[in-house]
Amino acid sequence: MKTQADFSAMLRRWLGVVFFATLGILPVAGHGAGVAMVTDLQGKATVAGDGRTRDVTILAELDAGAQVQLAAGATLVALYLDGGDEYVFKGPASIVFRSVQPDVTSGAKPEKRSPSLGKGGNTIRIKPVGMAQGAMVMRGFRTGARIQLLNLHKTRTLETQPEFRWQELQAGVKYQIEITDDTGRVVHEAQVDAASYKPPASLVLREGAPYTWEVSARLADGRKYASSADFALAPAALRTQAEALRPAATAPLSSRIAYAAWLDQVELKDEARKYWKAAAAERPEDPRLKALADQ
Repeated sequence: MKTQADFSAMLRRWLGVVFFATLGILPVAGHGAGVAMVTDLQGKATVAGDGRTRDVTILAELDAGAQVQLAAGATLVALYLDGGDEYVFKGPASIVFRSVQPDVTSGAKPEKRSPSLGKGGNTIRIKPVGMAQGAMVMRGFRTGARIQLLNLHKTRTLETQPEFRWQELQAGVKYQIEITDDTGRVVHEAQVDAASYKPPASLVLREGAPYTWEVSARLADGRKYASSADFALAPAALRTQAEALRPAATAPLSSRIAYAAWLDQVELKDEARKYWKAAAAERPEDPRLKALADQ
């Protein structure tokens, strides 16, 4: 007769298989009529479509036929999602985004740039941010978690020996950290008195395999706090690709935003967040960048 523990272990193994299967699969469905994405904007721009007009923001998806009005003195950069070409527009201008390339109906012709994602970038199809969410599946069963995790939450990581970080509850608290594999087996545990932990080099995690990490603590009044999340080490091929596509620190903001969007779609969300934070600092007035930086 199976015990509750046996059932829980079996369920964790099954969910681990689901996690592993979905980890390497990204949605390939189309994005409707979306043909381009705004990768930089300085100044005012509006877009007309579906019978309404709205303000343009960085990362806005532009449908085929979208009509953009760019104010005087404004600059807009748009990335065509299939080909990877960028177009830089100077206002005042009126632009219609056709399926293959933009049509400037009034104003100066745009500057056309080659694909921005470094060597071999023309083979990369950028997807609008938010379209590739949810490929990683959480396996944790605890609810009411109150320790805020600062990294390694539903993400792949480029670090082969990652450091785990969380928000400190209060000074002097000791934390218990536990790392389990997709079968539910504990592969490492430790007690620390800081709000971060880097496992020893002797702990070798398998590339591409899903892991769960949990951090918990008990305060002096007896209350226990705990949080858990799933992560995986990026395979070597993905790490190599990420390095090959990485733009220089001096690259235009539009190139760095395109790279962050690619990182996001291949589930390298911790790495993407670094670029969202930097972009939000450069364009503090953009609400979408701020939201991504704060997530």
